[in-house]
Amino acid sequence: MFPVFTEKQALRKEAKAVLEGAEKVILYRQDVLPADVVENIKSLEAQLKATFKAKEFNAEKLEQDINALREVLVEHGGKIFPVTMLGDWVEMLVMAAIVAGGIRSFFLQPFKIPTNSMWPTYNGMTSVVRAPSAAVPTLKEKIIGKITDWSSTYVIQAEDSGTVKIPLEFLGYDGTVRRYRLRHRAAGADYQEIYIGNRAQAISVPQDFNLDGVFLRTFYPNYAAMPLRRQDNERWEKVIEHAQSNNLIEETANGPMLKTSMTVQAGEIVLNFDILTGDMLFVDRVSYNFVNPSRGDTFVFRTNHIPGLAVQGVPSQNYYVKRLVGTPGDKLRVDGEGRLFINGSEVTSPEPMALNSQRAISSNYYGYLADIGNFGYSIPLTNEYQVTDGHYYALGDNSANSFDSRGWGEVPGKDVVGRPLVILHPFGPRWGWAK
Repeated sequence: MFPVFTEKQALRKEAKAVLEGAEKVILYRQDVLPADVVENIKSLEAQLKATFKAKEFNAEKLEQDINALREVLVEHGGKIFPVTMLGDWVEMLVMAAIVAGGIRSFFLQPFKIPTNSMWPTYNGMTSVVRAPSAAVPTLKEKIIGKITDWSSTYVIQAEDSGTVKIPLEFLGYDGTVRRYRLRHRAAGADYQEIYIGNRAQAISVPQDFNLDGVFLRTFYPNYAAMPLRRQDNERWEKVIEHAQSNNLIEETANGPMLKTSMTVQAGEIVLNFDILTGDMLFVDRVSYNFVNPSRGDTFVFRTNHIPGLAVQGVPSQNYYVKRLVGTPGDKLRVDGEGRLFINGSEVTSPEPMALNSQRAISSNYYGYLADIGNFGYSIPLTNEYQVTDGHYYALGDNSANSFDSRGWGEVPGKDVVGRPLVILHPFGPRWGWAK
């Protein structure tokens, strides 16, 4: 009987670990994962729980359910699952801080910043790009970077010899001029391609990270420094426009290619960069039970009652963080210079909104854009717009790279969750009270 008991205990322990992993993946990544993946994880989690709690122990069924859930978590868990030793260590410190402070989980909610829509106030995944010829970080520097910024170093060597080329996507014609943009990675792919000569080379990076900015700062550093309103999107337009004028776009069997000025030999370094993880926040879930959100607050909200974020009629299950710029009754407008006016006056506080309205590019605030394109629920600010009762108007501080109320509409007041309280990680200069 002893071996059977040991097998039972081992399986139950393994099931608990996988269930805990599923909870963390849903908590930290549901705002960046497709809705169907989140639902699949929840379904497999419920199935495993049912088998785990069944009165009659079924080792074969329990093992099958464990493996089914683990397989999905490994594919979509990012850095949350499987758990690393460093992750365990950080989590232990976090939990110790929570217990020491006498804080209960229903007062604070961890929130991982998935994108750079609130940059530079909060960071999603960002990169530090070095010239290919620059020194690679030492082991000591990598360890320090992992602790302070949870950074990962990427040094990509050419697998072949030839001119470095970036894949493009043909969009159509503007009169007689062909229009292009950078080719996006396939949905769900964990790599992005670059071409050396006529050979594709896959570069494996997290699904939440886009290499476009790394390409720009590696191959076109002068363009990357241009202080343009729409930032990298507009910089790439300039790059492609220049390439067309100089016959640097070639049509190939693999699609259109943007030829860079770099030629390499097999084994030489093509890309040299670090990826820094996004900010981890603690969100105060208590304050808004007693006071209403204020204009200028950064706030976290559910999106399941925002029709503009539904996918084929299925409500979004994500949580977003944006800045609240309009309360019920406020009249909002953005002028051609990128200035935000509220009730007829240009904003003067809080500091991030004022800096954005002033286009303080030296502080990485590039100004507001009145609209982000024509979507079904768009509320552009080209003309003055009055916020409706019971709702809030949300903008990202990184106006050129934020999908917000300009595209999907207002935030229902009932779906406000709370306000960011502290930046828990990284442990560098950004650590501390949230702005």
